[in-house]
Amino acid sequence: MSLQLYFADHSLIAEHECAISDELATTHKVPAGCPIILDEQFWPLQPWTEFLRRYSRNVAANTARAYGRDLFQVARYFVSKTITWQTVTNDDLSDYRDYRLGQGISHRTWQRETVILRAFFNYLVEQGLLSKTPWQQIGRYSVVKPRPISYEMDVRALTHDQWKQFKNVGLGGQLPDGLMDMSFRGRSVQRDTTAAELAITTGLRLQEWRTLLQVELIQTDGEGASVVLESTTKGQHRRTIYIPSKTTDDINLYVNTERKRVVRNAQKWLSRHSEGLALVNNIEQNTGKISYAYRGRSYRKQYFQIPIQHRAVLVEHRDSHIEPLSLFVGTTGKPPSQRSWHNTFAQANRRLQHFTGTSHYTGRPISPHDLRHTFAVVLLQHLQLRALQNSRPGRAGHGTLSEHIISNPLLTVQRLLGHASPATTMIYLRYLEEADALIQRAFDAWGDPLKDYSDYVIDHILAGGNQN
Repeated sequence: MSLQLYFADHSLIAEHECAISDELATTHKVPAGCPIILDEQFWPLQPWTEFLRRYSRNVAANTARAYGRDLFQVARYFVSKTITWQTVTNDDLSDYRDYRLGQGISHRTWQRETVILRAFFNYLVEQGLLSKTPWQQIGRYSVVKPRPISYEMDVRALTHDQWKQFKNVGLGGQLPDGLMDMSFRGRSVQRDTTAAELAITTGLRLQEWRTLLQVELIQTDGEGASVVLESTTKGQHRRTIYIPSKTTDDINLYVNTERKRVVRNAQKWLSRHSEGLALVNNIEQNTGKISYAYRGRSYRKQYFQIPIQHRAVLVEHRDSHIEPLSLFVGTTGKPPSQRSWHNTFAQANRRLQHFTGTSHYTGRPISPHDLRHTFAVVLLQHLQLRALQNSRPGRAGHGTLSEHIISNPLLTVQRLLGHASPATTMIYLRYLEEADALIQRAFDAWGDPLKDYSDYVIDHILAGGNQN
C-alpha cells in the first residue's frame, strides 16, 4: 500500500467549481495546514489522520507540519514491514529507531521524532483503541523516551578576514587580490552579498531574512531600521530586531539597482501566474497592516502576522508593472527558497576552494547559520566590554533587579536572537571562554564594522528601549 502526505489548504475550497460555503467548510474543523495521510485509494488513513487533526488544533501550523512528516515516516515504515498500529511491539519500535538512525538522522532528531510517536500511541490508549502502549519502560526511559543526550551547539564564528573572503570572493565574484573575476557568472551578486550582510549584522535565521518584506523595514534617519518578527520566527515568538545603517545602505542600493532589473525581467512570469499571487489592496503604513486578496479570500494583517506562504506571493499592481513585496527576489519575482539559498552558499564555498585551496576556514563549508553565530559571538564580546567600560567604581551590587537584567549582555543577545532560554545563549559565552585566542583575533578585526550596532544596543536597549 502506497501512502501520501498532504496538508489542508482552506483557500482551495473557494476555487473549486463545486465550492461550498465557508460556514459549512469550517464545521469539519480541519485546521489549515493540518497533515492528512492518504492510503492508495485516496482515503484518509485512520486513526493516524484523526489524531493529526486533533493534534494540529493545539499547536502552531509549522509544528503541525513538522510532526505530520514525522508520523508519516512511521506510517510508511509500518506499511513496508506489514506492521499495524494494533500489532506493533517494542521490538518493532526498536527496529524503526535503528532504521531511522541508519538513514543518517542524529540522536537529537530521533528524540524529536519520539515526541509525536509517544503522543500517537497515548492517544490510541485514551480512545480505547489500545489497552496499553507497545513500548517497555525501564525506569523512566524506553525506546520512545531515550536518555537525554548532552547537546552542545556547534558554534562557528568567522573572523573578519574569513567573512570578507566569503562575501567578496565566494558570493561577490571577486578574485583574492580584489579584482573582478571576468569569468564569474553570478546573476544576483548584489542580492546575495546584501542578504549575507543582513544576516551577519542582525543574527537573523535564514527563514527570517529570506522572507522579509520591503514594507517591514521601518527606517529612521541615520539610525538604520527596525523590524518586528513573529510569523517567520522559531516557535512564532515575537521580537524586534535592528538593522544597522551600513546594512540599510546596502539594501537600498540593491533595491534601486539589481532588484529593479530582476523585477522588470520577471513581469511576463508574474502576469502569466497572476491567479496564484496575493494581490495587495492597501498598505497602511501608520498602522503597519496590509490588506490583500489571495485565492478568493480577503485578509488584513499586521506585517509580522503575515504567514510565510503568503509572503512569497504578495504583489502590488502599480501603474506600469507588478511589484513583489518580498525584499529578496529571484528570476520569477518570488523570493528564493531555503534550498536555493543553501545552493548559493554551496557555490560560494566551491569558489573559495578553487581560489584558496579550501572551501572553508571553520572545519566545514560556511553555512547561513554561521553568520548568525558570528553575530552572536562578536556582539556579545562587544557588549561585555562596553558594560565593563560603562560600570562605575564603587557601584558594584547596587541598582534594581530590572536594571541588572536590562544591562546584562547575555540577556540582551538572547532577546536579539530570539532564544527561548538563556541556557542556549550561554553556549556562546562558553565558546568565548574556550576559544579566547580565536575570538580575540575575530573581535579585534570586527571592531569597527559592528561598532554602530553595539552603540545602538547600549544607547537604546540598555537605556530602557523595549526589545521583545
